[in-house]
Amino acid sequence: MAKAATKVPSWISKILLPEIRSMVKEVVKEEISSEVKVLDARISALDSKLDERTKSLDLKMEERFKSLDSKISALDSKLEEKFKALDSKIEERTKSLDSKMEERFKALDSKIVALDSKLDEKTKSSDSKLEERTKTLESEISSLRSEMNARFDSIEKRLPLIERLAQIESRLERLEKQAELGK
Repeated sequence: MAKAATKVPSWISKILLPEIRSMVKEVVKEEISSEVKVLDARISALDSKLDERTKSLDLKMEERFKSLDSKISALDSKLEEKFKALDSKIEERTKSLDSKMEERFKALDSKIVALDSKLDEKTKSSDSKLEERTKTLESEISSLRSEMNARFDSIEKRLPLIERLAQIESRLERLEKQAELGK
């Protein structure tokens, strides 16, 4: 514009150009404002549609959340019931196993008592047999001692005879040797 203004006479540039500029500004403003109004209308229509869709989606989501909450609550109550049933079954089984174990322990205790009494009887029987055998062995040892003592006494009494017999035998041998030498 600056180039155009240099070619245009000065009175036109002083009077008409500012007037044209102001008119152009007003026309541009009017067109822009009408476009802005159209855009505003479109934007508000889109906003209202968006609000409607958002509300519709919010309602649908709320319904689904409620449906899910009710399903979750139902499942939660079913789970709770199942847990209670399992707990009661576990408790029943535990009691049953406890009673069975108690019965087995009692049976084992009675068997242990019976085995203890049998062991005591056998121990007493073995002790009495051992005592009888010990007495028998002691009497046999005593009789063997008596017999050995008697034999030792007999040997002691015979010892001088045996010595004399040994002397006689040695003399006899000497005499036989002499007789053989004298031949």
